[in-house]
Amino acid sequence: SGTLSLSSGDTSGTISVPIIDDNVYEGDETVTMSLSNLSESDVTLSDAIGILTITEDETAPVVTLSAASNSIAENSGSSITITASLSQIADEDVTVSIGTSGTSTEGTDYASVSDITISAGSSSGTSTFTPSDDSTYEGDETAIISINSVSGADATESGTQSETITITENESAPTLSFSSSASSVAENGSALTLTATLSVATDEDVSVTFATSGTATSGTDYAALSLTVSAGNLTGTTSFTPSDDVVYEGDETAIIDVDSVSGGSATESGTQQVTITINDNESAPTVTLSSSASSIEENGGSSLTLTATLSVATTADVTVGISTSGTSTEGTDYA
Repeated sequence: SGTLSLSSGDTSGTISVPIIDDNVYEGDETVTMSLSNLSESDVTLSDAIGILTITEDETAPVVTLSAASNSIAENSGSSITITASLSQIADEDVTVSIGTSGTSTEGTDYASVSDITISAGSSSGTSTFTPSDDSTYEGDETAIISINSVSGADATESGTQSETITITENESAPTLSFSSSASSVAENGSALTLTATLSVATDEDVSVTFATSGTATSGTDYAALSLTVSAGNLTGTTSFTPSDDVVYEGDETAIIDVDSVSGGSATESGTQQVTITINDNESAPTVTLSSSASSIEENGGSSLTLTATLSVATTADVTVGISTSGTSTEGTDYA
């Protein structure tokens, strides 16, 4: 505000409007000036309002992003400070919308990262990155913190801003052990349960393959085996199912070794093996001897058939030794 005086005979006059230079970005601004309270009643105003534009000499701010550290232990119990900085202080709040990506998951592997507000007159604002400790092995994971959008005070992102943070795993990679619910089973009995146990759960499925040996044969004397420990679980199971048949084989052994482990960085704990005895439910075979007839003519020109019969079939050859006696003589009276 001020007073504009025109001397008698003057057709124009001036008033000074001092402009204050600052280091705050405000954009172009306008000043509306109006004339009023004329001292001469016979003077009228044809245009009493003037508009002055103050052009901004500061450049619109750009936003950069930084992290106090680029790695943190999952179980550290601490946080990393994420900072958004302006190249130029502004007269309005600047809101920086934060986006996340990477191998880790926001809200699960770390707490939600809030958007950052840089208050008017400030050069920076912060948010925090806080990892979540769990009991599942996931290996080291990454969190990529980036800028989704910038609003307020004509501010923009400086190129493409992002920070990658590594969450270091505090659990050891899982090791796998292997066990059976029993060491023997009847050939015609119920299935046994085979269990693979991890030392710590992992975020991936763990697949286990087996190598088999022993006197029993996989796929013949018992069903083939496969096993998976699902992600997030400590154990996985499969069934050892003997195959019942009508052949006498005697008791047999199935030796089952862990052949390979894959997924979740899991490894076999030493050498894992179980031995299972399959108890045969057939009795050992007995032999009976029979003849196709009880008599034959000496000059009949034919032969009798002698038959040895087993009470149950067996997997091994059975040799029956024949001895002779009576009033006739082997080799003389008959071949």
